[in-house]
Amino acid sequence: MKLDASKVTRRRLAAVGLATAALLGATGCSAINPQATTIEYAPSDGIIATVGEAEVRNLLLVSGESEAEGRYIGSVANSSEEPIEVSLTVNGTTTRVSVPGGEVLSLETPENEHVIPNTGVIVGGMAEGTIEVDGQSEDVKIPVLDGTLPEYREFVPGGADGSATEHLYHEENADEGGH
Repeated sequence: MKLDASKVTRRRLAAVGLATAALLGATGCSAINPQATTIEYAPSDGIIATVGEAEVRNLLLVSGESEAEGRYIGSVANSSEEPIEVSLTVNGTTTRVSVPGGEVLSLETPENEHVIPNTGVIVGGMAEGTIEVDGQSEDVKIPVLDGTLPEYREFVPGGADGSATEHLYHEENADEGGH
């Protein structure tokens, strides 16, 4: 039995079509879904915002208790060549920081420590605030954290309460044989 050329051609076209459909089915999911790597987000606990020439990164407030003093941590980068003044306002208190042109100001350093008298929210909440630079402003929600996580303990105004984490550490009891 001999196949004619048109049957061979049709079989080849069908095979190519089937292979193409299988390939698109296996890899085409990104054609209709957003690419996760292109979404800008704050990869840590703080927020990010760009207002004018100020690039605010990982901004948050650290507080020892609800509706108490809070210290800003994070960084503010100046993408211009000229110095800028950035105003951070939370719960009626405005904090101003000056950032030289092309520099990054870290709020974790002792010389850049800024504490507000009251965050206005409970620990774990989001304080409503405003970032303003050269007449441009953006309303933001700034996370308020306490000293539960070791990386934030040193920034709690007045010191962190160690009792908040005592239950996390266990000592071996000699009577139990180390179990």
